[in-house]
Amino acid sequence: MAGRVLQRENDVTNVEPKPGGTRARLRIVRSKPCWLAGLAFAAAVGCSVSSGQLATVGGHPVTIEQLNAFVGTQAGRPAAEVSPELTGALFERLLEEEVLLAASPSPGDHDLAPAARSARARDLMASLCPPPPLPTQAQVDAYLAAHTEANGGGDRIKLRQLVLPDQATARVARDRVRAGEDFDAVSRELSRAPNATDGGLLGWVDRGQLPPEFEAAVAGLAPGDVSEPVPSNAGWHVFQVMERHGAGDRPDAAMRERVRAKLAASAAETAQRTCLVGLAARVGVRVDCAGAAFPCRNPFGGTP
Repeated sequence: MAGRVLQRENDVTNVEPKPGGTRARLRIVRSKPCWLAGLAFAAAVGCSVSSGQLATVGGHPVTIEQLNAFVGTQAGRPAAEVSPELTGALFERLLEEEVLLAASPSPGDHDLAPAARSARARDLMASLCPPPPLPTQAQVDAYLAAHTEANGGGDRIKLRQLVLPDQATARVARDRVRAGEDFDAVSRELSRAPNATDGGLLGWVDRGQLPPEFEAAVAGLAPGDVSEPVPSNAGWHVFQVMERHGAGDRPDAAMRERVRAKLAASAAETAQRTCLVGLAARVGVRVDCAGAAFPCRNPFGGTP
């Protein structure tokens, strides 16, 4: 037993021989806590990774110090002030950069300075994982056919209203607008709607969203038409239809471009993800998440 060192968790028990005898005395020594290990980020990642290495990508270690610096740069504040969730997300982003650099055709890329590494990783993403072709007209049409809500689905009307104190005033307002007077001017002068000074705009309304008496008042009105006065608890309403889209209407050019952009972004994200997983499998990625105090995982699958 003499001179033998036993380690159990954070306690080190030294068994020392007693001078001039065979009996030994025990001395219990408390090892330093993890946060005194001298690593600025050790408290955030846990004692079991205090050796300094979190992952290996393409044979290159990814260290605590490297993650600490990356988090500080990306978050704009010291790593110790960053939440575990954000640290975990930035750890995965750092691994993506490391995969791209490891897959680079230029071996020297891995030795670049930190700021230059991130810029180079963006260039490599564009060259190694380019976005797919833009969606075709047929793909946009197919999306719109399957998602009728993208262009309003069924009948929709764009409305604005006047809210008047009594039926007589409502009829006067209606007649003035029908005679060609500017709706906004009449609204500012007579309406009691909350947004009367801005023209009383209600915006786009789908069929069935309005109370039945309002639905009946605007049913069949063409753009520009003005309804008969309709009573409610708030007063008397006069509506004007500004635009109308029917269920069979083709979506306008702006809507088609929004759908095209949405499809392109989704396809690019999927393609980049598939590409990164393939590159990670090629260069080799191993992550050691044991004891990490932030959400730690291998974003490419595999180990762990």
